[in-house]
Parts: sequence; C-alpha cells; structure tokens
Amino acid sequence: MTAILLEMLESLSLQWPIALTFMSFPIGLSIWLIRHRSGRWSSNSLILSGLAVMIVGLSRPMMQGIEPTPLDQVILVIDSSASMRASDVLPSRIDLAKQIANAFIEALPAHASLGLISMAANASIIQTPTRQRHQLEQALERISLQPGSALGSAIILATAQAIPEAAIDVERLITGSSRRSMVSSSSLSNASEAGSGSKEAFKQPESPASPGSRESSVIVLLADGDSNMGPAPLEMAEVARLWGLRIYSIGIGTRDGAVLRSDGVTARVRLEDKTLKALASSTAAEYFALEDKAAVKQIFASLSGRIGLKRKKKIEVTHWFALVGSMLLIAGALMNVQRHGRIL
Repeated sequence: MTAILLEMLESLSLQWPIALTFMSFPIGLSIWLIRHRSGRWSSNSLILSGLAVMIVGLSRPMMQGIEPTPLDQVILVIDSSASMRASDVLPSRIDLAKQIANAFIEALPAHASLGLISMAANASIIQTPTRQRHQLEQALERISLQPGSALGSAIILATAQAIPEAAIDVERLITGSSRRSMVSSSSLSNASEAGSGSKEAFKQPESPASPGSRESSVIVLLADGDSNMGPAPLEMAEVARLWGLRIYSIGIGTRDGAVLRSDGVTARVRLEDKTLKALASSTAAEYFALEDKAAVKQIFASLSGRIGLKRKKKIEVTHWFALVGSMLLIAGALMNVQRHGRIL
C-alpha cells in the first residue's frame, strides 16, 4: 500500500500552478508570527499548514486515481511434481501449497470463480473455474505427486482457461515447441503452424495490450520453480503477456532445499526462483518467496491487495486539499482560542 501511495504522489501535477504565488501570504504570516507570537507554534503551525494546503488546492492538483475492480477469475496452478514432497518448509511443500490454495478458496468473493490446474510431467485441469467452494476443496484433495515438471505446459493451459477468446491450441503449442528461450509473438505463431496451413496456434489481440492490463482474470502459480519437461515456461508466458494477463508466482521452498531419497537415488532439491521471478516480471505481476508457514497469511493479504487494483485516468483532487486544509486551519484556530482567547 505504501508503494501505491508513493506512486500516486509521484503522479501529482497542477493545472493552475500560478496559484502557488499566493504562498507568499502564509510565508509572510509565518515571518510575522516569528516576530510577534513566537510562543504559539504548536497551534500556529496548524494554521500555516492549512493555508498552504488550501493554496495548493487552488492550483487544481491532478493525481493518478487507483480503485479496486471486481476480479472475475483466478486460475491456480499447483506444482504436483515429486520435488514438492520436500519438507524444507513445513509440513511439506505440497501441503503448504494446498494451504495457500485453501486460503484463496475461503476468500473467494461471491461473484468470482476459481480454477485449479495440477502440474507434473503433464498439466491437467482438475477443476474448471467455478464458484462452488466444495467442488474446489474436493478437487484440491485429488492432487497427487507425480514425477516430472512441465511448468510451460501448465502456463499455457492456464492461459487458455483465463483467455478463451484467444482460442489457444494448447496441444500444438506444447508439442510443437522445443526451444528454451523467449520468442517474439510472430515467431511463436509461425513455429506453431506446422501441418495446419496458415492457421495460428492462438489469436492475436485486436489491439496491443500492455503487460498486466487485463483486469478480469489472473494466474497464480504455486511452485518450486523446477521445469524439466515440455515447452519453455517463458515462451508460453509470452502468450499471456500479449493479452495483458498477469502471472503471480509464489515460490515454495528454500534456497538450501532438502534431500530427497527415492529408489536408492539421493538428490537435493532447491527452490529455483529465477524462472518464477522472470514469469512474474514479464507479465507485470509480482513474485513472492515462501519459506515458512507463518508467511502464508502475509503473502496472501499482500497478493489479494494488489490483484484487483486498476488505474484510472488522472482525476482532480482539489476537494481533498480543501478539506484537509480547512481541518488544519480550524484545528489551529480552536487551539489558539482555547489557550489564548484569540485566533492568532
């Protein structure tokens, strides 16, 4: 919230800056008060501040407005790869991911829907977007750990759920991509045309969408960052970026990781946050690191506070400056009257 307030203050501009010449009045008054009323600064400073704020109001200040907007849909992608059984976060990575998912389900507004996607060697829809909490809770219980991690497959599947108008050919993008680098929208489309004439693997938006501009839906990714199968995650996220869809990433695990043993093989699995950060950054979203259970509520509160905000065009805030200035002026005057029987 502090960052939002700072951004609003940085956007402040004045339509009538010439009105600031009236600042000479409170400046002159402060000089007079120093000479004649030096002992009343606690109350007189309120009067001077009120006058200054009201004069800024006369200059017709404009500010970037930010307001909450109804979020219609959240697609949760839950990493169900074998590395999620690691217990470097308690009780385990997968249990912690399910706790976060349950927090989303419990906080789901009546008008919004939530979908669940499980990701291991393949990505699969375990619950299409719904408002029914019991269906979501039952779907969450059906998640089981499997070998392999196809993060890119999960991202494109979630994007197809969130943006049906993009007509994404999920199967073609998953099986037709083998490069491990970010590609442009044109090359991504061209690479997916094999065997189908001129048909593209997804529709381009009619007008260019700025990253993060889509307000009605978001993807929330709960993963440890490992991806060893399927298409490149950043390549698949390019489709989401083109449509303004945000991908919030929550990294589950620790940098030190944990040692897992399976079938006589021992391996240390660590939180791989580089890709998760890049996914969030490329889609104008945010990355959150989750290393302990106590951080669940804090991260969820922070995420929910950002996930449904939209920016409006600049609005005039003269009335707010007038209100604050008047309150300061009246407070200072009342203090002087009470203490000294006069306004100044």
